[in-house]
Amino acid sequence: MFRQYQSTYKVFLVLLLGFFSICAMAQKNEIGGGLGIMYYTGDLARKLIISNVRPAGTVFLRHNVNDHISVRASFTGGKLVGNDNKPLDAFATARNASFNIFISEFAGSFEYYFLDFRSERAVVNWSPYFHGGVGIFGMLGQQNKNATYSDIQITVPLGAGFRYQMDKKWAFGVEFGARVTFFDYLDNISQGDIFNKNFQYGNKNDNDLYYFAGFTVSYTFYKVICPTIPLKQGYGRR
Repeated sequence: MFRQYQSTYKVFLVLLLGFFSICAMAQKNEIGGGLGIMYYTGDLARKLIISNVRPAGTVFLRHNVNDHISVRASFTGGKLVGNDNKPLDAFATARNASFNIFISEFAGSFEYYFLDFRSERAVVNWSPYFHGGVGIFGMLGQQNKNATYSDIQITVPLGAGFRYQMDKKWAFGVEFGARVTFFDYLDNISQGDIFNKNFQYGNKNDNDLYYFAGFTVSYTFYKVICPTIPLKQGYGRR
């Protein structure tokens, strides 16, 4: 499993480095990070349960295409937990399932800012925004799998945020995003007939989701500093 993670992550690290090297040739590129929370919904929790919330973090590179659109490459990590402590019904009480895994996510996203806050003519220094993209996530810690499945899956991050530009270099924000998956084993529960339930049942037609919410800070590089070679005294003079 480690080799599977290693090869996939190498590909995404190369893509991230490529993204950064391309952006390094232009102005208005950012590096940033954030801290927040992560939680999940699925067969063990149909809605947010406070006891399932865990800390999470993110780091990202952002390129500001124009005054309204940015593109971002990010890594987000955190724990996901769930259990039948608050069962959905009597069968869930008997099931008494639980899981505790670590999620590592690499994603590429675009951001659309609704207000013009970056241009010279801007009258505000803040804007709400929408973000969406595609990525992959890996799971660590799943024990005693109930089925055969890969620990690396595709995800579609979708969400919204608010950004405040303190000055030309520093910006602060708050963001919430759902991670849509095509996978029903985040909680290791899926297969089962919902009309003829057993103690391990789940709804295989209802994929699991996970969420990230947090505060972010970023630093903008407005100029690329290139090395210069000092001219000898008198060189080029006539």
